[in-house]
Amino acid sequence: MSKKQRSDRFHLLLYQEIVGRHARKALLLSFLFLGLWILVDRGIAYWLDRATQRWLFAGGLVALAYWLFARFGPSLAYAQAHHDHLRLQTPIFRLNISYRRIINTRPIVFGKLFPSESMPHRDRRPMKRFLGATALGIDLRGLPLPTWLLRLFLSRYMLAHDQIGFVLLIEDWMRFSTQLTSLLGEWRASRQQRPPSSGIGVSDLLSD
Repeated sequence: MSKKQRSDRFHLLLYQEIVGRHARKALLLSFLFLGLWILVDRGIAYWLDRATQRWLFAGGLVALAYWLFARFGPSLAYAQAHHDHLRLQTPIFRLNISYRRIINTRPIVFGKLFPSESMPHRDRRPMKRFLGATALGIDLRGLPLPTWLLRLFLSRYMLAHDQIGFVLLIEDWMRFSTQLTSLLGEWRASRQQRPPSSGIGVSDLLSD
């Protein structure tokens, strides 16, 4: 393990799929809005009022910005084990999970935990390639944030429903599991080696 006591970064494949699949739609929508804006500006689209021109331009820019996010943002989504916590990072959201919460890790066949027939119809095709993949389950004593908030920023398929915890579809789950287990073991060993305290301090209360 490195001197900084952290593992490699492992890309979150599920996040890449969920966000990346909207890239083409956003680009087409941007072309549509900006194309209509040009036609209105040149007087070709005479059936559209010129007052709509600014809204077409704004809509085109927003759609283009979302395309850039959907195209390049997923590469910034990763899981990484640090010396005292597990980090789940997305382009707009960072979640640090204290090792205090982690009970154990386990391999999970994604398709057995989330069968295709249990998915909404819109998710079956993009999720098909993951059904036979092995994910890493992170069983927790409790979620660090409310479930609805985690589903909003991550995905419903990153939350296990048979246990409390996360389901991580990553590039090399075995290597990540080894690195996470190593750092988790070092953290637990360091906690056991600490001398007993004469009382409970403020720092102990806040650390939970």
